[in-house]
Amino acid sequence: MRTKLKAFTLAEMLITVLLISIAMIVMAPVITKKAKEPPPQVILKEGQTLPAGAIILFYGEQIPQGWEECNGQSIDDEQYKDLKTNVSQYQYLPDLNQIFQGSDTNIKWIIKIKK
Repeated sequence: MRTKLKAFTLAEMLITVLLISIAMIVMAPVITKKAKEPPPQVILKEGQTLPAGAIILFYGEQIPQGWEECNGQSIDDEQYKDLKTNVSQYQYLPDLNQIFQGSDTNIKWIIKIKK
C-alpha cells in the first residue's frame, strides 16, 4: 500500500517561513544577549589561591611550581600529599593532554598538586 505525500501549497510554505521569521525576530534579543555576556570567571581575593586538585588549561614551556601535567600518571601519596587530601579517591591523574597530541606542545592541561 502506497502512502501519498501531501504537497504543500505556496501559501502554506510562505506562512511557515513568515512564522519562523517572526519567531527569530522575537528571539534575537535573547540570543544576542547571551552571546554578549562574558564567560564566568574565577575571582580570587588577594592571598587566595586555587585549591589542590584544580585543573586549568596552560600555555607555556615550563609548568609553574606546585602544578603537574595531566598525563594519567599514578598519584604517589608522599609527592601529592595536598592533592590526596582533596581528591583521595583517585589513584591516577586524569589523562587530558592526549587531546593536544600533534598540535602545539605548549598547550597543556595542568593540575594543582600543592596548596
